Amino acid sequence: MTGEGWIGRLREVLARRAPRVLEREARAAVLVPIVDDGGPLRLILTRRTRHLPTHQGHVAFPGGHVQAKDRDVVATALREADEEIGLAPDRVEVLGPLDDLLTHDGRVAVTPIVGRVAVLPVLRPRPEEVDRVFSIPVAELADPGRWVDDAFHHDGEILWGLSARIVASLFREGR
Repeated sequence: MTGEGWIGRLREVLARRAPRVLEREARAAVLVPIVDDGGPLRLILTRRTRHLPTHQGHVAFPGGHVQAKDRDVVATALREADEEIGLAPDRVEVLGPLDDLLTHDGRVAVTPIVGRVAVLPVLRPRPEEVDRVFSIPVAELADPGRWVDDAFHHDGEILWGLSARIVASLFREGR
């Protein structure tokens, strides 16, 4: 899976499609950052701290609830990535949104925003929210043999639930 080939396909597909938007009172957005810096493509993920009110200790993409100050879900995803891991918005080429997904209880509609990061800065996780920032090679995530019961194990972390569904959606769009 080459960087420009897959990234180019994603850019094209996401630009021409109308994503499914689910209507919920509570809305959130996450950034799905794909590092494309000349090495193997990889996704940046976080492990949330255990003292957060929800999703404690889960592997997640940087993101959070839409706030009144956000002009749209793209702004939410970029703001949250900056706040949580120090990935400045000007470091992200937004490729487009994936279809909205619902949290496990169905109350929050989450919009995944796919972004390309050509030059990865030193990331600074916000300790109140993030225990760890790490990446997983896209080639490993694309290997169906690496997934067990809709979960992916990598370097002591388990990617499952909503984040795993986001990865599956990303690969559906990028094939």
